Amino acid sequence: MSFALPSATCELQLTDFDKGCLNAAIFAGMITSAFLWGFLSDTFGRQRLLTIGYTLDSIFGIASSLSQTFWPILIFKFLSGVAICGPFSIFVAYLSELFNGKYRDRVIMSTGIFTSIGGIIQPIIAWYLIPKHIVYEFFDGKMKINSWRIFTLLSTLPSIMAAILTAFCVESPKFLMSQGRKEEALKVFRRIYEINTGKPADTYPVKKLRDERRKSAIAKQTEFAQSGQNKTIIVIKSFWRQMTALFKRPHVGNAAYVFSIQFFALLSMNTLRLWLPDLYYKIEEMPDATNNIVCEIATSNATKQATNCDQITVDAGVYTKLIYAAIVTTVCFIGGSYIIDIIGKEVFLLLGFLVAGGCGWVFSWCNGKWAIHVSAIYVAVLQANTVAMLGVVVQLFPTNLRTMAVSLTMMFGRLGVLFGSLAFSFVLELSCWAPFVGVGTITFCSAIAMIPLLPWVKKIEDEGTDQ
Repeated sequence: MSFALPSATCELQLTDFDKGCLNAAIFAGMITSAFLWGFLSDTFGRQRLLTIGYTLDSIFGIASSLSQTFWPILIFKFLSGVAICGPFSIFVAYLSELFNGKYRDRVIMSTGIFTSIGGIIQPIIAWYLIPKHIVYEFFDGKMKINSWRIFTLLSTLPSIMAAILTAFCVESPKFLMSQGRKEEALKVFRRIYEINTGKPADTYPVKKLRDERRKSAIAKQTEFAQSGQNKTIIVIKSFWRQMTALFKRPHVGNAAYVFSIQFFALLSMNTLRLWLPDLYYKIEEMPDATNNIVCEIATSNATKQATNCDQITVDAGVYTKLIYAAIVTTVCFIGGSYIIDIIGKEVFLLLGFLVAGGCGWVFSWCNGKWAIHVSAIYVAVLQANTVAMLGVVVQLFPTNLRTMAVSLTMMFGRLGVLFGSLAFSFVLELSCWAPFVGVGTITFCSAIAMIPLLPWVKKIEDEGTDQ
């Protein structure tokens, strides 16, 4: 939505607070559904819920794109957040369970490469499409489909494709084993072996799997087997037990660390990232912006005036700057996927937070030209860090709590995004330098918060195991 805001602002009569609400709505939806998705995935599996989540996100995304006023768009963006929260956290747990410890960190970091490639493609589409004067009217003009709405419609295609493709994926064999479903897990391993080697499945050398059910899973099955009990009550009890497990020993200490770090990391990163299209728009509209510092640009009102919203165009330079920022992020992920194996994710995270914190501190005093480079580095490094942090999470928590842990880690991160998106424009009006120095300071605090966690993460890496 942030790509469409410069064009949608006039038509929807959006204030800065409205823009913050639209950017925050999807994160608010993610926050409200985090517990539910975590429970469903850790109870019923990964693959089927991925398909369901992507399908729901597609439906709500299309509905949001076709909406004509602010409030329906806000509601459908919220519902889209509810839907996409599941696939995001489930996918990380799913990948971590399909690869062994040797490749796990690199695989999780590699997802960031594909995400950032998508981040390059999206502004290219926006660059080509949004500035065009395209307007289709239906139902006697009551429904208008213009270029920015067509762009948001096209942005639902990845979810539609993901819904179709995940329907053909296998279930996580590690999840099946944790539930005592050894024969089903063995079939999945044979299928993976067949795809990887090209050999017949019956030549797979492993003939039997050990029982990896945990006591909690056995207790759950015993409860369901007891006749005379209300299954709804049992499900509610199971949900409560699983939801609160991370807030009890032995997991509460690790949970507190990763939740706090992700909260501050995403607050710092996404608050600035979602504001960049608006900043780049002002840089393009402001005369001689390269000689003005960010604070002068951010507080300027130098925008094109037009009586007809369809006459407002967004300069192509806005999207080329966004493409550049996405390319920097892609390079950071490609490099990070190799560096993380060399220095370890604990050092990778610490260095990333320190670099980003420095960028945040100097950002408000950069001129328009340097602001583009500094903001790109800031967002790229923090995006890599938030993904690497999920690599820590999947190792710190057991299989039967893994998706819940990832889901709640991202929930706290999105709380940070929600808070930052709503507060940023308000704080910016009071003092320009304060929000930028603030996010830089918060990022440095995240680096400090990492220090107590480093020995434990290092121990896990050295042992090559997870919980």
